Amino acid sequence: MSKMKSMIIGFAILIPLMAGAGTAFSAASQTDCEALKAYVEGLTDVTFDKPVTNVTATWYPANPSPPPPAQPWPEYCQVTGWIWPEIQFQVSLPTSWNGRYINSGGGGWDGSLAGPLFDGLALGYATSGANGGYMGANWPADPGSFGLKEPYFSMYYNPDDYPTGLGGYYGDVSPKGEGNPYACQKVVDFGIRHLKETPLITKKIINHYYGSYPEYSYFSGGSCGGKEGQISAQKLYNLYDGFYIGCPLGGHVAVTFRGMWDTIQGQVSGLSDFTVPGCTNWFFCPTVHSTYKAQAHRDAVYNKCDGVDGLVDGLIDDPRKCNFDALTDLPACADENDIYSTTCFTLAQRQALKEIYAGPHDSRGRALYVGQPLSAEYLGPGFFGFGSGFGFALNDGWAAGMFANIALDPPQGPNFDMMAFNWDKDPKRVEKTTCTQCYDDGTPCKTFNIQDVLDAITISPNPVPNMGGLEPLYGKGGKIIQHHGWADSLVSALGGSSQFYESVMKIMGPERTKSFYKLYMLPGAGHCGGGIGYYQTWNQGFGALVDWVEDGIEPGAIIGTRAANTDPYWPAARTRPICPYPEVARWDGSGSTEDASSFICVPPIEVRIEPEVLKLKKKGEFVAFITVPRDYHMKEWNLYDITCEGVPAKFGFAHGNIYVAKFDTEDLRDVVVPGKSVTLTVKGVFYHDGKDALVQGSDTIMVIK
Repeated sequence: MSKMKSMIIGFAILIPLMAGAGTAFSAASQTDCEALKAYVEGLTDVTFDKPVTNVTATWYPANPSPPPPAQPWPEYCQVTGWIWPEIQFQVSLPTSWNGRYINSGGGGWDGSLAGPLFDGLALGYATSGANGGYMGANWPADPGSFGLKEPYFSMYYNPDDYPTGLGGYYGDVSPKGEGNPYACQKVVDFGIRHLKETPLITKKIINHYYGSYPEYSYFSGGSCGGKEGQISAQKLYNLYDGFYIGCPLGGHVAVTFRGMWDTIQGQVSGLSDFTVPGCTNWFFCPTVHSTYKAQAHRDAVYNKCDGVDGLVDGLIDDPRKCNFDALTDLPACADENDIYSTTCFTLAQRQALKEIYAGPHDSRGRALYVGQPLSAEYLGPGFFGFGSGFGFALNDGWAAGMFANIALDPPQGPNFDMMAFNWDKDPKRVEKTTCTQCYDDGTPCKTFNIQDVLDAITISPNPVPNMGGLEPLYGKGGKIIQHHGWADSLVSALGGSSQFYESVMKIMGPERTKSFYKLYMLPGAGHCGGGIGYYQTWNQGFGALVDWVEDGIEPGAIIGTRAANTDPYWPAARTRPICPYPEVARWDGSGSTEDASSFICVPPIEVRIEPEVLKLKKKGEFVAFITVPRDYHMKEWNLYDITCEGVPAKFGFAHGNIYVAKFDTEDLRDVVVPGKSVTLTVKGVFYHDGKDALVQGSDTIMVIK
């Protein structure tokens, strides 16, 4: 069978090259589809050997022009069924099958079946998905209530009301009046088990329907689905050849841990107070921040940080490079009661924002998890029109449910008060929280650590893999492409993406890591899209993964785009390379800043200046050490035209991954104002592969006369 080829040309949509090669497989008819029902009813799950129930098999004719927002779909057969106790799965089988399979992750807290992955179906992939191990409609609206164990569920809710026991799920589990006896199993299923059972059953269905197992199998998911991809890459690596992971939570406990911290800061400062009388749904209500503070917040951050990368272009390239302090860099209100001012921030508001950027910590200042990167303060198109991207950092309505129902023992359910969370003691309790599941068939009870079944990463300011790591996937020859927006205010890009990737490079080495795992960090991008940045299409990113897995074509830069817009902070159409981490896109200094051809991907630089105290009146030298990551070498990049505050270097030389540039101290006398904290910017030009790229970095030292 010919392998499907794909191309990445600018931002064009990929088209499978099936014409001329012939269709690899073709299902027979609607009759064959409907006959699948009897076959699937004879299957059992691998964990408990219980039968699949409530099976349906439905034929869908092709529809190239469905009503918006539905996407076009080809002719396909869809099978659904239920796995004990409450996993619902869905398998979609296109008539023209390309011999490949994609399992899709969920979103948010899961809890329902999404539609088929139509992008995959359109390319000929068989696809599957699941509800995450429970059906949200059967349980109280509070996130995580499906995992509230007994006797607490029956203490807080009327067992006669939950679940319904009618249709919709396995049927014989926890009928009315019995509360929630399988709460622990549903937590395990939500974290790991549905990710195993779904592809195993799907592959059996594919083989029965087409007469062949998939030649290649892939996982694709974003947000919670991205976390599920990271779990699968560590625990279920033998089921897949490649993983396309977007904006991952990293850990469900970890991300709600930070979300609760941020929400508390928003509430104690008044920034997240609703300003519309009678508005009770946080998701739809404008807040003090969005109504009064967003413009001033955006301007303070972007005015200081936009140009740190050497180009003022409306984007913050890498927010970690900007030394922004909310206490001193945000305009302070003269009157501390002026919480509604549009031009200033009260002390409480500045302190809250500083805490959000810093991330959760205990009373001694010991960091517990990552904070919110700068750049989500953008103003631009959002879910509900023009607004600030920072809203989710102030109002995470999904966070508290984790600690109310699952991650603390004993659970408080609807009585949980996040304002009473003890940041010195409760994080340690979370690490030790377990659940125990007992079974009716005499099988021994099992106890599970909550974080170990829900989180792909550790809760730490420097998260590392929590489920065995990626060495087995590397050994198998599997591949990962992952992407995350720096301006994501719902899920910090630091936790499950940049810090996670850094930890893998530290464990496995940069060269080995990059040989099977590529991370793409997107400036200006919000949670799984949105924001003011530029993005790749699913076809581009997933197509690059397919080329890598099947043809050994290692992905480099992917060209991202953003369309023109009439909003004042997002006016220009733009193409730009999205670089494999840790590389960043840098301008050549002459071409259009809206055109990708004017940029190249280069390694990031770090600048350190010695001595740390510079005496301007004294003759002598100071040295700038310009460092790139250890797996790069300065001689390959030919750094030249180096200046410090516009003063050219006397001379310089490369040594491994460091370039040493020397300057005359006297040359700075007329361009630098003395002070205890003076930031000196070093600029240069990388020449690589026939192209120039402007680079710069800074260091802060003391300068005296």
